[in-house]
Amino acid sequence: MLNDIIIGTKFNYKIDTSHGLSADGYIATGTESIVYKGLKISKSGDIVLSCVLKFKYKSIVVGTEEGQNRIVNVYNRFRTHDLKIFDDLQDCRSVVRILDVIEDLGDFSLTDTHVGESKKSISINRDSFFCVVEEYIDGWTLEEYCRDEYWKLTETVDCGNNLKKRVSFHEFYDEKKQQMLDSYNRDYDEIIRYQSEMFDYMLNLCEIMQYITDTKRILHLDIKPDNIMVTKYGKELVLIDFGRSEYLDPATNTVKSELGKADYSSEESIARMFQYGTCGYAAPECYANPIKGSEYPFDDSGFEKGSMSVESDIFSFGATFWECLNVFELYTRCRDFATDKSLGGSYKFYRLNMLNDKAYCNRDLSLTSLHYHEKLEAIIKKCTRKRSAGYLTSPDYYHDYESLKRDIQYAKESAPTIVKTENLKVRNSFGVCGVMAGLLCVLLLISVFLKFSATYFAGQKIDSVINAYNPTKIELLKNAAIEQMNSSTESEKQAIYDKIYDFLKTEGNELNYSESAVLIEMIENIGDKSFVDNAIDDILLNVSQRELSRCVENIVTGSTEAESVGYHLATQIYNAQKRKNLMECYNVLVDNATNVQYQTLVQRLALDLNHDTQIKIIAEEIEKNNSDGRDFAEIRYEIENQLNDITRDNEG
Repeated sequence: MLNDIIIGTKFNYKIDTSHGLSADGYIATGTESIVYKGLKISKSGDIVLSCVLKFKYKSIVVGTEEGQNRIVNVYNRFRTHDLKIFDDLQDCRSVVRILDVIEDLGDFSLTDTHVGESKKSISINRDSFFCVVEEYIDGWTLEEYCRDEYWKLTETVDCGNNLKKRVSFHEFYDEKKQQMLDSYNRDYDEIIRYQSEMFDYMLNLCEIMQYITDTKRILHLDIKPDNIMVTKYGKELVLIDFGRSEYLDPATNTVKSELGKADYSSEESIARMFQYGTCGYAAPECYANPIKGSEYPFDDSGFEKGSMSVESDIFSFGATFWECLNVFELYTRCRDFATDKSLGGSYKFYRLNMLNDKAYCNRDLSLTSLHYHEKLEAIIKKCTRKRSAGYLTSPDYYHDYESLKRDIQYAKESAPTIVKTENLKVRNSFGVCGVMAGLLCVLLLISVFLKFSATYFAGQKIDSVINAYNPTKIELLKNAAIEQMNSSTESEKQAIYDKIYDFLKTEGNELNYSESAVLIEMIENIGDKSFVDNAIDDILLNVSQRELSRCVENIVTGSTEAESVGYHLATQIYNAQKRKNLMECYNVLVDNATNVQYQTLVQRLALDLNHDTQIKIIAEEIEKNNSDGRDFAEIRYEIENQLNDITRDNEG
């Protein structure tokens, strides 16, 4: 540092070198700025107050393809555009205040060393940067609050010489890591408390965004955990970093931006970005076209690139809270995600692993945190839904914060607050986490979780659901299984099915209808007819008798056909209950009267046929084709006796 004083309009400023791990005042590197903790000093030197110094490039390059680059004068834009937005928002106390804008840094010079590996340090000086002075919010970013304050996933330790070091979960000793994992998996009440806090923060942010969007007609366009502050006192939210914000066009209710082109195969930089907003949180429509040789990450048939709307901010809202709700497992299971932001961290994780429709959109809380309320998951998925034609008007998407806020409030009021441990199928998340679960966690930490990707998500969701299972999670289990089957070979599909079947059909337990329905839907993804035949028969023979009729109807009216004995019996049970093809029903029954293996189905068919109306129809059909001289009454008597005998034999 050649000169540590920045001369402002009414005050002078300097870096607060008492702040930060390296005692250099560094806070973070954002999408358009490098941020340091500062001190605001009166010209006389008498008053010293805290502030934030955001060093912004005077100009940035948009796009990376030769001949396609567009230079944006950031300073002029800030003066003519950004300041107007801040002025319009000054009556909202939940928006950070601008204290000063300094175009010429004078002799001030700072070397920023907080850059990724193999990258050069950045020289902050009057030639390339200007400075925006903001009020200092005493608190945490939402990311820091969730990660550090609540879950204690990092620790700050003294290194001597007034230096500190942040130690992440992955550097904790093994015993401590295992204790944290066990506590997380066992302490359901803690999960509920955390969920409750997230509900409050979601409602709080909804109110802020509703005011900004509806009243001031402004889109933030860079919603993410790093741009949301949580105050230490009161834990209120304050929204920061409006560097990407724009006014909505009153005619179209959109914001249009010329995004240039981007090289998605390379790393993003502060001066050259490939989306309007931040990677991992920006909506699909915010991403630029690819340069030649680079692949665009999304299917853009449902949206116009560079056309942003309230739905774009809502997508970022959902992505933000998807991360917050999953932060414990994202952080503990993936070293890349846990890496410091200045070295790439979660931004790099999103770029390498989630820039595709399947992983980026429709974000599912069951990927990691299985404890959360299903209505909460539905909200996150609706916020981040994949863009399809007509999404700007479709009821499948949120189009305003009022409806989003209403759903969050309803979810909060209906969220579970106690653990129902009486169900036999509740697994280790509710207190049955023993040695094997501990070993599993360790193995997961040191193996596959280190390669966190969309493929990983699909492969690990089933185990995650099973480990935190209760009957309300049956839909999550189905979705996880089918998702994995979609990217599996035929033999792998069969193994996945067997795994789910074995879990649901625990020893001594019958399948209920929901469980049978899940298995039936999974079967539709399997091509091996022999396997399908056996699977259908197993379901029919093991489903609860009280649920058999519904199960039969589901199988017979579904898209999967089989050639098994069980399937044919099920078809006739269905027909008998609908009073159709009764002669065929009777013939199938007679053919299988002594089939011990399928006795439950045979008995059920006999019971469904053993009614006066059905017996009369069958007797009339037999009499019509009778050649042995028996009359109607005799035939009817024989049928009744036969049905009664089958029922008794099978009961015995």
